[in-house]
Amino acid sequence: MAGLVLSLILAIGLVGIPKALAADPDYTKLTDASAEQTNGKMKLTVTAEGDIAKKADDYINSVPVFGYAWLEGGKGVVAVIHPTFDDSAQNPKAWHTHPVTLDGDNCIKKLGTSQGGISIQGDTLTLQISGKQAGNINPDTAASFEVHPDNNCPPPEGQDQGLKVDVKSHVPIS
Repeated sequence: MAGLVLSLILAIGLVGIPKALAADPDYTKLTDASAEQTNGKMKLTVTAEGDIAKKADDYINSVPVFGYAWLEGGKGVVAVIHPTFDDSAQNPKAWHTHPVTLDGDNCIKKLGTSQGGISIQGDTLTLQISGKQAGNINPDTAASFEVHPDNNCPPPEGQDQGLKVDVKSHVPIS
């Protein structure tokens, strides 16, 4: 039986395995998050089970958008990467930020522009941003997520396509 399984693996090759069967990278699994606010500035962090990709890797290239969010109800700020399209003047092909508003179905209602400083050290991503740029939120939850086009979502302001957030993991902010 093991020989048959090995033969099938060799016959289809790893490239032929759909993304749905592949495990998500460890950086999609959050273990901790924090939010500090001082004098109108925010320092937001997420920590994952594995090192966070500084540049687009195979997983990030396989999804429309990947990112981390700090949320208060349906409002938040996100650090995202999506190398297949530009939507920001601040580092459009690499990590950058947006304030967002979600509806109750995780559809993106509003997507704004912002500028923040992002650093990645091993398994931790840190975002330093003004409270105003972050949408004046007091986040209580952090999440890792993907965004996919969804015809069941109304398009956010200024967009042609509805966008749905698929939460990969979430943690309370400590």
